[in-house]
Amino acid sequence: MDDEKYIGYIKFDGELVNNGLMDGRKQAKALIGLDEALRYFISKQAPELSKLDYEIPIRIKKGSWEALIPETAASWTQAGLGVVVTAYFAKAAQKMAEKDFADFGIIDIFKKSIEAIKWFAKIGNHIGDLTIRNFENSKFSDDNMLIGLCNENGEYLYVPKYIFDMYITSNPKLLEKIAENITKDRNLKIGTIVDGDIDEVTIDETKKSIFCKEELEDEEDVLFPELVHGDTVVLEGESTRENMTSNSMGFKYQGHILTSHPETGSIVPYKSVLFLKCRLYGTVSRLDEKGRIAAKRPKLYFSHIEPLETESNGELF
Repeated sequence: MDDEKYIGYIKFDGELVNNGLMDGRKQAKALIGLDEALRYFISKQAPELSKLDYEIPIRIKKGSWEALIPETAASWTQAGLGVVVTAYFAKAAQKMAEKDFADFGIIDIFKKSIEAIKWFAKIGNHIGDLTIRNFENSKFSDDNMLIGLCNENGEYLYVPKYIFDMYITSNPKLLEKIAENITKDRNLKIGTIVDGDIDEVTIDETKKSIFCKEELEDEEDVLFPELVHGDTVVLEGESTRENMTSNSMGFKYQGHILTSHPETGSIVPYKSVLFLKCRLYGTVSRLDEKGRIAAKRPKLYFSHIEPLETESNGELF
């Protein structure tokens, strides 16, 4: 076990976990939270993997309470971890590597996912509000590969562009289940390991509220709370109107009209689906006018819409 290598970890340390022990429910919540966060960023990079049933191996280490992620797929099949990469998963991942990712392997996807979790925590600590998505006074460095985010104190944090691209569509409650375990004598640390070098971020009790806020709004006031910002969705409803000025369409879903925009291009190609039942493929946005993820009514940004019925009432236009 001492020779085993890892790509990253989450760890709780402090007086309450010096012996490596933590309440069973808290441990379970932390592990579920880590699993969900990893899958979230994995799906951002490779949506195909979200369709597969696969397991993510995690090693629990005593001392402080620490959950580590093995470096290679080979180590995932060692004694005590079990065979967690099914033939179907391995075949699909190999196909993706050949077709979509070239030299970018499946382990790189996991590495970038734990990297994204670490940066999510860094950005939260730096900005102090995970609902902000419009960043004023931003700077660029390293041929625009780094984006400098300015906080209220005028300090800059330079974030890799690929991380920033994933962050701006992420759920602000992504680390909530993990961070709920933070208390006065129990800090959360999230780290990555590259060639033996550790890069770590700490979330202590003073920063906990950034990651474990109360509900942004009362559930009763939020329309379709299950439609979370950044989620990819497939919804069935009815196209009700068009607005050429705002390049938007109305989409009637469960009795409510949601504003929808094409991800790219004009709404003109979609006029044929107006007033028809249809299926929308897109992404949820909860951004409000201040650029915060706090809008009560979601908007939809669709990649395409397909009709579920044919036009039956003569000319529509």
